[in-house]
Amino acid sequence: MAGKKKPPASAGKNVSGQTNGKMKSVSVGRTLKTQDRYLPYKKSKVQELKQHRWVVVIDKNADEEFAVVRLTDENQPNTTYLPTYKKGNRKKTYFKHFVETEDNEGAPIRSDGKKFIENEAKYDLSSGEVKYVRKKVLEHSKQSKENREKILRLKNKKPRN
Repeated sequence: MAGKKKPPASAGKNVSGQTNGKMKSVSVGRTLKTQDRYLPYKKSKVQELKQHRWVVVIDKNADEEFAVVRLTDENQPNTTYLPTYKKGNRKKTYFKHFVETEDNEGAPIRSDGKKFIENEAKYDLSSGEVKYVRKKVLEHSKQSKENREKILRLKNKKPRN
């Protein structure tokens, strides 16, 4: 059977990165693109929803459900400067002190390609930057108790089938 070609190495994988029906794993530190309207917000407190919002995954459970923190390039109340990181727009980057584990409809946050889309790996936060963000939002902010409870609930969820 000379002349038969071997299939390419990518054969058997589909375009979305899935293999054998399992979603590929998203690492802690990965940034995702979304819109403010897909994150929980109070209509009475929000003046304008942003069309482009980056969030960073600071924790996840075994079911690939994420705890995320919003990134911004504006110095606002309840934000902290992240000196070692610049988003794709090369501006100073700040992170908000609120951990989110659910979207605007109360569903778990996942990389679904619609509401939450993964950025390229070159925009990931380093492990040191993730530790810095986690320490601030879980130990040194007004919302730290509430943030810790959200992470605990996320981690103690029963896996879904």
